[in-house]
Amino acid sequence: MEQFKGQPRLPKFAVPKRYDLRLKPDLSACKFAGSVAVDLDIIAATKFIVLNAADLSLVTGSVSFANRGFSKVLEPSKIDLVEADEILVLEFAETLPIGIGVLRIGFEGTLNDKMKGFYRR
Repeated sequence: MEQFKGQPRLPKFAVPKRYDLRLKPDLSACKFAGSVAVDLDIIAATKFIVLNAADLSLVTGSVSFANRGFSKVLEPSKIDLVEADEILVLEFAETLPIGIGVLRIGFEGTLNDKMKGFYRR
């Protein structure tokens, strides 16, 4: 996971193709919950998926990856939210199958006034 820290760009072995994002804001508490299903094209052998993520908490047990032609659902063996780089690094116990798959993540966050991400005015 260390090789992804401090990099200016995300690695190119998993290319996002489509996002299905759901958000549930609680404006009175200045918080939100949500989920995302990302269609990813795994184009090179890897055990990692690296995404941008700022000021989020993952819902325990909500992260999974399933390849369209692969019958089993994979859960990451390690999850690292790197706050300094605003990235989420997912490591899987086995190499992800090449091709299109779906990454699912549940998350929570705070509506803040930092003018980035999902923020309040």
